[in-house]
Amino acid sequence: MDAMSHKEPQESTPDLKAEAGGWVFGITLALLGFGFMLQSLFDTDIVLSGLVILALVVLVSLVGPRRRHSGRARFLPPLVLVPALLFAFWYFITIKFGQFGLGPILFHANHGVEANGVVGEFLRTSRMPLAYIAALAVGLWLVSATDHRFRRIDRLAVLPLLAFNPFTWSVAEYVGDAQAASHRIVHSQYADVADLRKAEADRPNLLILYLESSERTLMDQAAFGDVMAPLAPFAARGIELTNLHEAALTNWTLAGQVASQCGVPLMPLGLVTHNSFHFVEDAFMPGATCLADLLTRDGYETTVMQTAPLRFAGADTFAASHGWRNPLAFNELRADYPDGGNEWGLDDEDIYDAAFHEIERIAGTGSPFALSVTNIGGHTPNGYVSRSCHGRPTVDRIDDPTLKAFRCTHELAAGFMGRLEAAGHLDNTVVVIQSDHLAMRNSVYRQLKRRDRRNFLVAFGPGIEPQVVDRAATMMDVYPTILDLLGYAPPDGRAGVGVSLVSGNPTLVETHGLRALDRAIYGDTALRNRLWGIEPGA
Repeated sequence: MDAMSHKEPQESTPDLKAEAGGWVFGITLALLGFGFMLQSLFDTDIVLSGLVILALVVLVSLVGPRRRHSGRARFLPPLVLVPALLFAFWYFITIKFGQFGLGPILFHANHGVEANGVVGEFLRTSRMPLAYIAALAVGLWLVSATDHRFRRIDRLAVLPLLAFNPFTWSVAEYVGDAQAASHRIVHSQYADVADLRKAEADRPNLLILYLESSERTLMDQAAFGDVMAPLAPFAARGIELTNLHEAALTNWTLAGQVASQCGVPLMPLGLVTHNSFHFVEDAFMPGATCLADLLTRDGYETTVMQTAPLRFAGADTFAASHGWRNPLAFNELRADYPDGGNEWGLDDEDIYDAAFHEIERIAGTGSPFALSVTNIGGHTPNGYVSRSCHGRPTVDRIDDPTLKAFRCTHELAAGFMGRLEAAGHLDNTVVVIQSDHLAMRNSVYRQLKRRDRRNFLVAFGPGIEPQVVDRAATMMDVYPTILDLLGYAPPDGRAGVGVSLVSGNPTLVETHGLRALDRAIYGDTALRNRLWGIEPGA
C-alpha cells in the first residue's frame, strides 16, 4: 500500500496529446515567423527557406514535452518575448525602410504621419511582416505555456537575447556615437547668414524640384535601364553634382529639404537627453536661417508645393517657420484635380500642372518667384505611376514597378521643364532638380545596396556654366551652393554647416569623412540647441 501511495499519478493520454499538439503548433508558428523574417531580410529563396523551416519543425518536434506543464505560471508571457518583440520592431522598420534609425522614428512619432490614406496603405502593404511578427510572438507564448522545460531556460536566455539583438546594437551604436562625438566639429563650422545680402540688384527666379528617391545610382543603365534618361539633357546644361553623399539625419524627405535649404541636419530633440519638443511649441528650428527666409525678405514670392498634405511629418510647420508664404499641397489643390491620385495625395502630373499655373500667376505680379515642388512618383515600396503614363511605350515596357514609376515621373518632370521653357518662364530662372534622399526599401533595393550610392542634383540657369563637380559633399552643401548660384555669394562659401561647391573651401565630408561627420551630427548637442533655441542644460 505504501508503494502504491507514492506512485506518480498517470497523465491523461488525451491531455498529454493535446499538450504536445499545442507545443508543436507553437514551435511551428515561432519558427515560421522567425524564419520568414530572416528570409525577407536577406532575400533568400522562399521555397528553400520554407523547406529548412519545415525540417526544423520536424526535428524539434521529436523532443517535445513528455508530461504536462501545470500551474498558473503557464499562462504568463515568457520573458524572452521582450527581446523577441524588440527584434520584431527592428525587423519591421528595416524591412519597410531599408535601415533602422532612431532619429527619423522619433521625429515622425512627434510630428505625426497622417496624410490622406498613408497609414491605411502602410498597414495594407505590411500584412506579411506583421503576420511574421504575430506568428513569432504567439508561437513563443504557446511553447512557454505547454512545455515545462521552457520556463527553466527563459530567465537564462533573456539577457543574452537582449545583448545579441540588432535593436540593442542599433540603440547602443546611436548613443555611443552621440556620446563619443564631443569634439563638436559640426557646430564649430556653423555660419549664420541671416544678414547676407546680394551685391547685385538682379533677382533670378528659383525653382527647386525634389524628385522622391531619384538617386544618382539609378543612372547605372546596366542595372536600372534608362529610367534617368529624361533628366540627362538638364545635366548637360549646368552643374552636375556626382558625389553627393547622404549624411546622418538627412535621410527622409523633410530632412533632405531642411539640409538643402538650411545647411543643417534635421536634429530632433530628445534623442539622447531629457529634452523634448515641448520646449519649442510650434516653432520649427527657430535658430536656423533658411533659403526662403532670405528670399522672402528680399521680395520673392515663395510657394511650397507637394503631392501629399503638408501636415505630414511637420512639413507645414517648417514651411510656416521659414519663409514659404504660399502652401499648396493636397488639401489646397484636390478640388482642382479630382481625378486620379494615390494614398499620399495627387498624381505627379497634377502637382506639375499646378506648379506651372502658380508660376504663371506670380509672373503676372512682376515679383520674382521661388518654388519648391516635391513629387511622389518614386516613393517606397513600389512607386506610383501617374495616370497619364499608362499606355506610354517608354513606361509600359518596363516590368519592375519601381523602375516603371521612376521612368514615368522623370518623363513628367522633363515635360514640366519643357512647358515652362516654351512659356518663357525659365529665361531668368535658376532650376535645381534633385533627389530628396536615397531610396528606401523598394523592389530594386537589393541592386541599389550593391552599389556606391549617391544623391542626384543638377542645376542650370542664367550665368551657370556646364560643369561636373565630383567633390565629396552632402545635402547640407547644397544650400550655400544655391545661394551662390542666385548671386548671394556667402562669405567663404559657407551657410549653415554647408560649403558651396562652387567655392574653393573644403566641405565637412571632405575634411572629416562621412563616418566621422555622421557621428558628430548625432552627438553635437550644441548645434541642436542652437537650431531649436534651447538653452544649454534645459
